[in-house]
Amino acid sequence: MEPSLIFDSFTKLYRPYIKMVQPLLDEFDLYPAQWLVMKDIAVNADTTLVQISKRRSIEKPTTRKILKALEARGLIITRVGEDRREKLLQLSTEGHTVHQQLKTQIQTLQQFHINKLNLSEEEYTRTVAILEQLYDAMIHHHTLT
Repeated sequence: MEPSLIFDSFTKLYRPYIKMVQPLLDEFDLYPAQWLVMKDIAVNADTTLVQISKRRSIEKPTTRKILKALEARGLIITRVGEDRREKLLQLSTEGHTVHQQLKTQIQTLQQFHINKLNLSEEEYTRTVAILEQLYDAMIHHHTLT
C-alpha cells in the first residue's frame, strides 16, 4: 500500500472542484473559505469564532477576517451570549437566502458528477466514511502534537 496515493488523489481532486464551484461563488461574490464558514454557521447557529475555527481547522485570525467580511456584507449577524465576552454568530435573513440558493446550485453540480460514477449506495457510503476516518485521524494527531 502506497500511502501517498490517497493524498495525491485528494489533492488532485481539490483544484478542479474549486474551479468548478468558483463561478457559482462568484455570482454571490464569495470566496471558498467564506462559503465554508457560511455553511458551518448555517448548520451550527449560535456558534462562536473559536468553535468555527476548531471545526473547520482554520486559524483564529483567518476566521476573524472571514467573519468580518461576511458581517460587512450583511450575511451574518452577531449577538452577545450569556457570557458578555462571547459573540454568537448566525446567518442573517440575506445570509440564509444566499446560503440556500448557493447550496442548491452546488448540490446540483455535485450530484451531476457523482451520478456519472454510477456508485452503489454502499460504495458512496464507504468512501465518505473512509474520508471522515482519515480526517478524524489527522485532526486527532494534530491536537496531540
